[in-house]
Amino acid sequence: MGMTEENAEDQQISYDEFTLNFKLQEDIPVEQFELSMFNYEFVGNRTVCSLKVVDNVRVLQYKIPATLPLEQFFRKQLYKGEFLSILSNILNQLMYFEENKMPLNKILLNVHYMYIELSTLDIQLIYMPVNKKFPDCNITKFIQTFISKVRYANMECVEAVEQILHYLDSKLMFNLAEFYHFILSLEAETILEDEKEEKENDTSVLIKSSKEYENPIPYLVRVKTNELIPILKREFLVGKSPDADYQVTDNRRISRRHAIFTVSNGECYVIDNNSTNHTFVNGKLLQPGVEIMLSNDDYIRLADEEFKYWVR
Repeated sequence: MGMTEENAEDQQISYDEFTLNFKLQEDIPVEQFELSMFNYEFVGNRTVCSLKVVDNVRVLQYKIPATLPLEQFFRKQLYKGEFLSILSNILNQLMYFEENKMPLNKILLNVHYMYIELSTLDIQLIYMPVNKKFPDCNITKFIQTFISKVRYANMECVEAVEQILHYLDSKLMFNLAEFYHFILSLEAETILEDEKEEKENDTSVLIKSSKEYENPIPYLVRVKTNELIPILKREFLVGKSPDADYQVTDNRRISRRHAIFTVSNGECYVIDNNSTNHTFVNGKLLQPGVEIMLSNDDYIRLADEEFKYWVR
């Protein structure tokens, strides 16, 4: 392509921001209009691109405000609402590019180059604002590949995917705007279904179940590795011990049974289990044995190991 990615060394996490550099040959000019339009915050995309010189090499540098690479997020199973929200956000951004006469084949339509903000499910896409020939872009093929990487949490999500694949198969010509509105209609159905379910729950006896929004699963994101850790038990132990529900094997400062996360009535709590190097929430030291309720996007530090709390 004439542009190569400096991937392993130049992609770094600093809390909620990634830096990604692409080498750019000296004879490839930057399209200033496309650069300015990409850097204008649009439909959840807040990534900023700039032309830099790094170690005497000309690069396009992207500052990406996100929690996780999308590839890693896809290790968890997705519910219908999550899946449709992510897909509609991507399509909405493609509409923005198309409306501003920015060729879609300059977008890196590969989940390896996509990032997600967990609190909003907004996707950060990478666009190459340069004057260069790129391979043709097949949106239908991208959507099919995208769908193939998703793990489904329930039959509602499977049925939505089947509807999408049937829609794509039924169209002789793909139209981005029409497909986007089709996805929005599926999202609207999901919202109506949820509202109906809530009304039914208000007028009937509440029965415990594993349905999508009744008992949302809380997660920990290990900052150092970006690993997504579902808290699937009422009491969830984190530590070095082999019997921990999540075992930290590569940090000697973590105690064997460092902290316990408990889930009760839809809330998640953390308790320091008399650890040697202590537990902190948003920088505040926890007293051993004292239960602290967690809120979305809280930072939990076990010794010097940082985690982010997330629930949806």
